[in-house]
Amino acid sequence: MFLKKVQPILAPPIDPIERYGPLAFKVLLFGILTIILFQAAGTFAEVRPYTPWPFMLRLVRNSIFLFIHEGGHMLFFFFGQTMMSLGGSFWQIVFPLLSFVIAVRQKSHVIAPFALFWVGENMMDVSLYMRDAPLRRLPLLRTWDMMDSADGIADFMYFFGVFICAVSIIGGVALAAYYFAHPIVKEKKFYVDPEEREPVASKSAF
Repeated sequence: MFLKKVQPILAPPIDPIERYGPLAFKVLLFGILTIILFQAAGTFAEVRPYTPWPFMLRLVRNSIFLFIHEGGHMLFFFFGQTMMSLGGSFWQIVFPLLSFVIAVRQKSHVIAPFALFWVGENMMDVSLYMRDAPLRRLPLLRTWDMMDSADGIADFMYFFGVFICAVSIIGGVALAAYYFAHPIVKEKKFYVDPEEREPVASKSAF
């Protein structure tokens, strides 16, 4: 019996653009998130009336998350006064959290840490809103008799938000480095043995 000579299957070379392009995008993305984290950490640490916010933080908040916050009030309008008041801050955090869960289920190593970052950033945003409660006498905290706890709750939201943002950036950078070092190569089979081909189904006689 003669041994059949089979040509070796060679993995195709990786295009430099396909390899370094995604890495450059990820570096830029998480670099921007790092800048926003530092801006948010300084802005939401304490109440500073009439102090202008940093441009990037203000742009994202006013163009995206402010609408999500107001949409939360409308979304929970029919669930009573308490839920309507709480709905804005609640939905502002839950919306990116749902995006994070979906990204994890889809195994997206870029969108998942990106969405998680905004969970933390919005927690910091909400902490500023709560920190200002003793000054504005927010109806929700007054109804629950929690005005004395406003600073403590705000501190928890703030520092936990900073922690989540930091974890998302570190995790995103770590995943970017891992997938750069271990690129997913799509194998292309240049030689197919005729005997390995799927048989063509015979036509039905009917």
